[in-house]
Amino acid sequence: MRHYKKYVKKTLDAVKRISPYEPFLYLPVYDRHGIIQGYLRPVTKEYRYAVPDCAALFAGWRNENPHMSPTQFEATAGSTEKWLDGIIARDDRVLFLIVAADGARVGHIGFSSFDYRRRSSEIDAVVRGLKIGYPGMMAFALNTLIRWGLRKLKLRQVRLRVLSDNTRAIAFYRRNGFYPSGDIPLYRAFTARGESWSESKTKRHQRAEKHYMQMKLDIKKWKRQNDTIPI
Repeated sequence: MRHYKKYVKKTLDAVKRISPYEPFLYLPVYDRHGIIQGYLRPVTKEYRYAVPDCAALFAGWRNENPHMSPTQFEATAGSTEKWLDGIIARDDRVLFLIVAADGARVGHIGFSSFDYRRRSSEIDAVVRGLKIGYPGMMAFALNTLIRWGLRKLKLRQVRLRVLSDNTRAIAFYRRNGFYPSGDIPLYRAFTARGESWSESKTKRHQRAEKHYMQMKLDIKKWKRQNDTIPI
């Protein structure tokens, strides 16, 4: 497990260009016919200079997609920079900007929360920001990330969590090879910043008011359907 943890850290550090001498990594995004539709561009350590409007862009997308988190808040460029800095600092997290072939920025997607013993990671921060055009791009991007995770990161499990009332997202993941594998209760809490949600109770007899659905990728089925495309 220790060796795999070091391998993941080294790989993600290179992708995030923790050292400025690392080359940029761009993952080509193919459709189901093997035609390139765009690419995944990692959010790297120097994102403030490489993509100057990155934080503002992502903040706008977050505010337009409140379903990505049970906690509601108004994202700003400043708060989003802190979020991006946290992703870059973590050894087990990476985020990619989804870019179409014509340069349009469509959304973002990433990996988080590695379980090194099981060689497992969670699909994270899936947001479609551009609502018009580019049909199928989120599915193509998801499959690109999965393919890279299985081959480069040597994953044996790919999982995710989604709010149980987000029926549209659940249907999307089902179409792309995921199946329900568990349930995580969420408990409401109130702080100085307002309402928040946690997996831990704040009161002894508190009841869960929301739930995450856990989903897991059927890798064998996914490979039969998608793994003929190169990367």
